[in-house]
Amino acid sequence: MNEKNKISGIQLKVLVLEDSPHDLELVQELLVDAGYILDLTHVMNEADFSSALHENQFDIILTDFRLPGFDAFGALQIRNELWPDVPFICISGSIGEDTAIELLKLGAVDYVLKDRPERLPFAVKRALDEAKENLAFKMTSKQLHESKLRFEQVAEDAQEWIWEVDVDGMYTYASPVVHSLLGYTADEIVGKKYFYDFFVPEKKEELKAAAFEVFGSRATFRDFQNPNVHKNGHILMLTTSGSPMYDFAGNFVGYRGVDADVTEKVKILEELMLAKEKAEESDKLKTAFINNISHEIRTPLNSILGFSQFLSEKDLTNDQKKEYFNILEKSSNRLINTVSDFIDMARIVSGTMEVHQKNFQIQPFFLEIIENAKLSCEEKNICFKTDIPTEQKNLTIYSDPEFIGKTLRILLDNAMKFSSQGCITCGYKLSSDFVEFFVHDTGCGIAADKLEKIFEMFSQEDPSNTRGYEGSGLGLAIAQGMIKLIGGTIEVVSEKGNGSTFSFKIPFKVPTILESLSISNGTTKRDKPLVLIAEDEESNYMFLKVILNMIDCDFIHVTNGVEAVEACMKNEDITLVLMDIKMPLMNGLEATQRIHEFRPELPIIATTAYAQTGDEHRFLAAGCNGYLSKPISKDNLIQLIQKYTNISY
Repeated sequence: MNEKNKISGIQLKVLVLEDSPHDLELVQELLVDAGYILDLTHVMNEADFSSALHENQFDIILTDFRLPGFDAFGALQIRNELWPDVPFICISGSIGEDTAIELLKLGAVDYVLKDRPERLPFAVKRALDEAKENLAFKMTSKQLHESKLRFEQVAEDAQEWIWEVDVDGMYTYASPVVHSLLGYTADEIVGKKYFYDFFVPEKKEELKAAAFEVFGSRATFRDFQNPNVHKNGHILMLTTSGSPMYDFAGNFVGYRGVDADVTEKVKILEELMLAKEKAEESDKLKTAFINNISHEIRTPLNSILGFSQFLSEKDLTNDQKKEYFNILEKSSNRLINTVSDFIDMARIVSGTMEVHQKNFQIQPFFLEIIENAKLSCEEKNICFKTDIPTEQKNLTIYSDPEFIGKTLRILLDNAMKFSSQGCITCGYKLSSDFVEFFVHDTGCGIAADKLEKIFEMFSQEDPSNTRGYEGSGLGLAIAQGMIKLIGGTIEVVSEKGNGSTFSFKIPFKVPTILESLSISNGTTKRDKPLVLIAEDEESNYMFLKVILNMIDCDFIHVTNGVEAVEACMKNEDITLVLMDIKMPLMNGLEATQRIHEFRPELPIIATTAYAQTGDEHRFLAAGCNGYLSKPISKDNLIQLIQKYTNISY
């Protein structure tokens, strides 16, 4: 039975894109002679081709390779978008092998040269047979197939390398892309190189054995990941997919496969895995941190609320009252410190914390900072030593004393927290351009694997809720942040069980001209000082009122900044102003500036609930003579009033 009889009577709905009438007639004649019953639609340009595909479904598409303003690639693209399952055959007078391969890669099923037109019926029959065989499978796996096509398109855009090897693994074909992939031309590879020649030396034998095991099973494989050496020596990661090839007699002859460069993908995956591990670790730390913060807020609040209730009992002894007041004060300070740490850390992270440098004498400043630490060590029966230079006692430096002081207090608090016995030594060393402060303790020390992490925001050596000490875990992160802001560095040397030494080194400038700051004592002819209380919160006013009565001071009360200015303007006997910063109508800073326009000698003490690092400098720069953060310490307030008045208490 000849080929014509085999296909006799088959109806064929065909779309022909051809601008040559002669070639169109030849196509019709060949297909009719082959026995097809044609329903032929003829188009000559892109618009008609696209319109025909939008309006009809065809069994097969035949296109000339090149037309005016259009070509087979454009036609194939439209076919792929509208009817990707319809067989597409290119008919051309001259088409190169690379072009033909590109067409086949993009979805064409065959190409026929016009100087061999007799091949057309066979190409059509084969295309139709293949389409029929694939239809059932494609219908049941449409979604998967579309996903695969998208992946293949991406891979092609990424310059995939197509290759063939024989049964021994020697290359019999290599597409030109190998040059951009491995640095070799196809001529340098075909017949001269084996697939395992490119494997990295340390894994060559292992990968070669794995590959030949697959060869032996004649199995199709996908995404076999293997490191290869580029011609220039650098390593890249390839994924290899391949299928076995057989000759007409069914003999295995090798593997037409595809290699893709996934070096960047592997790197990204490794980075993602690392990021995932870090995120999981961070999540654990944050959970522990949140639990600790909850503990640090609720614990002092529990004491404050609980013992406040006890104070209302009528039958309390004086000793009990004193004990309860001490607990309230300690718990309040603990809560204030926790909130302050939150605020400072937020400002450091957001980049809004400001540096305020000024001239100050280093030795008096240092001795004032360590005074509370000495008292705390005495209470815990821990010895406290200082180690400071004996020379240059009056040395004045230019830096930010607030940052330095807070960092020292953090390090001292930690040293006392983690030392149940032994000794704490604190001091500083001077060089020509740097001052180095240090705190050494003989406490529990820090494990070596925790040293690098203790300055991180959410890290503590022991973040669990079973640890035996209080604290938010933000102290060292805040210290590091502030020291960095003034151009310094902070470090730790520690050994588990043998104590720790924290030190920070900061640059400083020695001022060439020392400024002598004179402070007015604000003396008055009145027998009693007259204090103006500018405060809009009733409870805060009552607190200040009690203290002023206690030290035998007269006072005037106003509730906004406008009234404060008017009171100072009308009453020259006002000796001192306690100025709340946040008030209605006019804030405390503006009121301070207005008052000093007509009474520049009048001392004004800022009181505020903001209590952020850097506020003191801001308030002093605005004209205030002193600064108290709320909740106000009774002793600190009395000391400031004594400083600016003639009272004794």
